[in-house]
Amino acid sequence: MTDAAAVSRFRHFPPGRRSQFVACGLPARHFFAHRTYYLPKCGPDALYLAQEMCGRKNLDGHVEMVLFADSPELEQLPREIFFDDDIVWHRQHFGMNGHIAFAYLFVDGDQLYGFNYVSDLVQRISRRREYATRVEKRFHGWRHMLFNSILNFAVERDVRTFHSPASELVMAHTDKARSVKKALFERIYDKTVTERFTATKANGWWVLDIASNRDRLVSPERGEDSVPRERKICICHDIERGLGHFGVDAERVDTANRIAAEALSAMIRCEKAAGVKATYSVLGCLFDDVRKDIESDGHCLAFHSYDHVIRRHWRFTHYYWVLRQRLAEASDASAKGRHANQLYRCRLEDPRIRGFRPPQSRLTAEWDDFNLVLRNFDWCATSSRTLPDVPVMQNGLVKIPIRLDDFPLYKSRMPFREWERRLVDEIRGRDFVAFGLHDCYADLWLSHYPKFLETISKLGAITTLDAIADETILASAM
Repeated sequence: MTDAAAVSRFRHFPPGRRSQFVACGLPARHFFAHRTYYLPKCGPDALYLAQEMCGRKNLDGHVEMVLFADSPELEQLPREIFFDDDIVWHRQHFGMNGHIAFAYLFVDGDQLYGFNYVSDLVQRISRRREYATRVEKRFHGWRHMLFNSILNFAVERDVRTFHSPASELVMAHTDKARSVKKALFERIYDKTVTERFTATKANGWWVLDIASNRDRLVSPERGEDSVPRERKICICHDIERGLGHFGVDAERVDTANRIAAEALSAMIRCEKAAGVKATYSVLGCLFDDVRKDIESDGHCLAFHSYDHVIRRHWRFTHYYWVLRQRLAEASDASAKGRHANQLYRCRLEDPRIRGFRPPQSRLTAEWDDFNLVLRNFDWCATSSRTLPDVPVMQNGLVKIPIRLDDFPLYKSRMPFREWERRLVDEIRGRDFVAFGLHDCYADLWLSHYPKFLETISKLGAITTLDAIADETILASAM
């Protein structure tokens, strides 16, 4: 074990900075103390937006800026609303309390582009009417705080010109299924710029010369959060029933399909009794059958492809605008079957699941980094043979190594106690270990599971891959 700590860098605007914002022309009521984090990744739909709005097709250059209110600003507001999926729809809180807003940016040399500025909390708080007035009053100025941080980022990166999208450009690239409120878009994308800054408008963009607007900015203080390292253990269940052995082992297919439902229930019961949370990577075609039971106990959900079909020579040729068009058209279950792409079909099941676990840890072109990021995945968990020993951020995607799984119990008929000993040795020798268990092999390990959980719980903190991804993303903050 190492004593080194993970460090997350941020920019801070403490309560005492209010007077500086007022001196720069901002009404005092719009200020709230906050932090911003610069994350080297795409936000949801950012790769698509960059492609469509200004022709940028690269994974590099993307930055997601996330803004969090300071703790004193959160008084009289329950912590739960900052993690409520119906309010914080995009799930960009990364496990931290007080998430208020985010922005998607793209750096191109000395040019900076903005694509989207969003506050799920403020814009969706009407779903919790008992807190609506408090949230709207306290965080009404979120767009000004966010824009000030964007321009400060531009200063830090020696950007000469910032291109901020005008409302009509953003509306033109907003999901047509959404009800677009023109006045809201104009307030966020037009008035935020024109009320306090000098800008010209060209081809749907507000163009700001950074040097000419420096005197209107309030500069941040720099800070760091340190998180002491502790040994982390992740239990990763692959939920695939008999589909993982279809056409390979008919007897195992029959066994898996026979035991799968009860095995899943037993896993969840054992984990509840042990007080641990696991990660369940589920085939998209099984999602509707199992997600309620998994989510109701607070476990992490990920995709494990749609139906476990691996295409070794896949050639992905369609851009995301095609995907979005098809998503709008595919409104019923019968439509899903017409499309072969595994990731596309997963996203029809749920557009917000954050993680992906490739079948058999085989990284094909179908689920390479570009396609995973394009479809808004934050992390990919695969064999440690192709990854570093600890989770890392690569191409804006968190890569999580899976050290071993239960395949030897099936393939080599390894006794469970020997397999357990090998896993325990791995855990004792490392800061991080994620390992896999399959529902289709549950008959080979489930009877040992309660005692097994007791054993590994003494060796480190058991957590989910979503939580590991959050830590890795925040540790990558610039």
